Amino acid sequence: MSFSNDSSGIEKRRIKRWYLTMYLRVYDRDTNELIGQIVDINKEGMRLVGDKAPPLNKTFQLWVDVPQEDKPRQRLELEAESLWTGRDINPDFYDTGFRVLSIDTHALLQLQLLIEEFKFG
Repeated sequence: MSFSNDSSGIEKRRIKRWYLTMYLRVYDRDTNELIGQIVDINKEGMRLVGDKAPPLNKTFQLWVDVPQEDKPRQRLELEAESLWTGRDINPDFYDTGFRVLSIDTHALLQLQLLIEEFKFG
């Protein structure tokens, strides 16, 4: 897992999550349904915001829609498990935390490049 509790019970992430300047859309590969958009991400997990809460403790086959300048859109495929969900600061939306279970080497490299390209600061 990418987080642990300190003595006060507050979660402390071991791997920094990057907030992206561009929300990337994430879809269920089986249904092509939009699950949400990436708010923050690292190689072990991500937080999505969406208009409904997906089922918890479920393994999803996902794909990320990656726009590219002067090239066809790219799809990054990965497997992730939904761990938690709750209302977003905007009560019309839900935040959901996912742990990445499986991602191929090429998609992981592309994900790292995306983080570098679209992260804040």
